[in-house]
Amino acid sequence: MTYIRRQVQGKNVYIYRVRSYRDPVTKKVRQEATYLGKEIERNGEKALKPPMDRKSVRRILNSGPYIMYRVAGDHGFVQQYDEVMANLTGIKHAARKVIILAAECILGPGHSAYVHTGIPDLTDKEIRDIVDLVGRKDPDTIGMLERSMASQIIKEFGSSGLVYDLSAIRYYGTENDLARFGHYYHVNGENREINFVLAVTRKGSVPVHHKPLAGNIPSVSTIRGFACDLKDFGIRAILIVIDRGFYSSDNMKDLKDYSVIGALPSTVGMHDDLILESGDMENSRNYFQYHDETVFLREKRIHGIRYIVFFSPRLKTRKLESFYHRLSEKERNLNELMGKKFDSPDDMVRTVEAEIKGFRNLIEIKYEKESTRFSYVLKHKAIQRRTNRFGYTILITNTMIAAPDVLKIYRDKDRVEKAFAHLKPHLEPFFSRSEEGTRARLFLAVLGYTMVAIIANVCGITYNQALETLAGIREVVYSTGSHSHVEYTKDQRELLEKLKLEL
Repeated sequence: MTYIRRQVQGKNVYIYRVRSYRDPVTKKVRQEATYLGKEIERNGEKALKPPMDRKSVRRILNSGPYIMYRVAGDHGFVQQYDEVMANLTGIKHAARKVIILAAECILGPGHSAYVHTGIPDLTDKEIRDIVDLVGRKDPDTIGMLERSMASQIIKEFGSSGLVYDLSAIRYYGTENDLARFGHYYHVNGENREINFVLAVTRKGSVPVHHKPLAGNIPSVSTIRGFACDLKDFGIRAILIVIDRGFYSSDNMKDLKDYSVIGALPSTVGMHDDLILESGDMENSRNYFQYHDETVFLREKRIHGIRYIVFFSPRLKTRKLESFYHRLSEKERNLNELMGKKFDSPDDMVRTVEAEIKGFRNLIEIKYEKESTRFSYVLKHKAIQRRTNRFGYTILITNTMIAAPDVLKIYRDKDRVEKAFAHLKPHLEPFFSRSEEGTRARLFLAVLGYTMVAIIANVCGITYNQALETLAGIREVVYSTGSHSHVEYTKDQRELLEKLKLEL
C-alpha cells in the first residue's frame, strides 16, 4: 500500500511518499519513505518544491571514513568479506557497505566514502537490511566474517599473543533478552547491562574476536566458548593472557592447547596457602628489578602448571595506607551515624549498610530491634587476613617463560581494557531491542575500532591521536563532481604518507 504523508514542523510542511510492505524474510510489516519535497505557496496556490539534488551542490565532507575504508581494503578486509558475503546475500556491494557503516560508527555520517567508491548513499531501508544481515545467527554472519580475517590479523599483529577480557555495556531499555538479568558488574539504578568479551592482540590492540553475552554471565563461564572459537578460526599455539576472573581448573584444561598467563584469584584456597609458604621470600636470592620497583618471587609447579608468587614491598605499603585510610573514614562516618536520628529501623539499616559497602565482611554491625540504634566492632582477624595478602600477586602459566617476563606480560594486559574504553563511547547508551541488533551494532563498532587501531599501529601513534587526526581531514566536493582535499596539517600529512594514501 502506498500513501502520501504530510509532516508538519512549525510553519513548514514536508511531503513524503510512504510504501508499506511485508518483509519476505522476517514477515514483519515495514515502511519505506521517500521525501518528495516541501509544500510552499506560489501565486496563492500550494505547490511542491522538490528536494535539492545533493550531488549538484557544493559539499564539505569528512575524509576519515574513506581513509578507514582504504586501510581495510589494504589489509584484506574487503576481499575476505566479499568472499563471505557473496554466498550469504544478494545485496550489492554488501561487504563494502558493512565496512563503510563500521567507519560511520566511529566517525559519523557526512563523509566522502560514497563519492570515492561510487556506492550511492545508503537509504534507511538499505541500512536496516545490512544490519539484519550482519546480526543474523543462522548462519552466523559475524562468526564467518571474523573467521575470514583471524589468520591475517594474527599474522600481522598477533606474534606476541592475545589478551582476553570481559566488560559490560549499560542498556537503557527493557526488551533485549541479553539484558534481562543485567546488573552483573555494578548497580546502574534501573539500567541493565549486556556483557561482551573481547580478544585483542598484545601488539597494537587489534581485535581478533568478540561476542555479546547475557548480562548475568560471569567471566569464568566464557573460556570454553572462547577456546572453541579460536580453534574454529584455525588459531592454535598462541599465547593468551587472561585476568584472575577467568581462572578455574576446568578453564586451564580447556586452554591446554595454548600458552596461558593468568592470575590466581584470592578466593581460591590455594592462594593463601602459597602466600604462607612464601613468607621468607624477601631475600637476595629471590629479588629482581621491575622498572624502578623491587619485586621478590618464588614459584611452585603443580600438575604441569607454574604458580609464581610475586611480592612487592612498595605495593604492600601503598595498599596498607589506602586501606587503613578508608577504614578510618568508615569508622568516623559510623560514629556520626550512631548519633543520628533515623525515621525508622529500615531507614537506619539502609543507611548503615550503604556506608559499609566494600567492608561488610570486616565490620560487624549489631542492630537493636524495635529501635533506631546500632553499634559496631571491627573484625580484627578478618582485617588481618585481608591485609596479609597486600603486595602479593600469584600468577599461573603453563609456559617456560622466565618469571620476571611473566609478570611484565601480565601487567601489560591493560591493552584490552583500553580497547574497551575506546569502544564504549560508540556503544553507550545502548538501545537495541533484539539480540540480532545487539550483535550487529557491537560488530560494526568493533570493526570500526579495528580500522583505527590498525592505522594507529601502522603510523606508530596512539589510538586517540589516530582518531583525532582522522576526524580533522576534510574534502570539498564541487557541483561539477570534482573534489579536492582541504589543506592538511602536519599530522594529517604524515598520517597519509605513512598509510601511502592520496585523496
